[in-house]
Amino acid sequence: MKDNRGITLVETLLVISILSIILLIPISKVNMVLRYKERQELKEFKNDLNYARNKAIVESTQYSVMLRLETNSYIVFKHRASSVKEIIKNKEFTNGIKIKTTNIKGHEIIFTYSGAPAIAGTIYLENKKGNPIEITVAPATGKVNIYFK
Repeated sequence: MKDNRGITLVETLLVISILSIILLIPISKVNMVLRYKERQELKEFKNDLNYARNKAIVESTQYSVMLRLETNSYIVFKHRASSVKEIIKNKEFTNGIKIKTTNIKGHEIIFTYSGAPAIAGTIYLENKKGNPIEITVAPATGKVNIYFK
């Protein structure tokens, strides 16, 4: 006698659900890696703003961070005595962060000898998904805050 039993519907659904769970694991990891890289890029930008502020205090000279909207990048400058700017760092956002606009005149944050910004304001960014991000530079103190909207 032959055994003519086939696969039941429950067994088929069980196999399909297990396979779909296994296939979803790499997709979620890719999204986590992209979000991590975006956060790291934002953290680096905040650290560079704080670096410019702290170096201005320590060295009693002006430092500035110029935002370049057209190239989606920024440059950290050290101001010399004869109004010459020395480039300290040139960084382009490459992991999904986009500089949208800013309310800072000339798109340049200049930190004075005391570490206070000459003109405080907000930098408007967005991530790869189009979610807005605001980075504020507080007047008088130069404190940098990141707000996710």
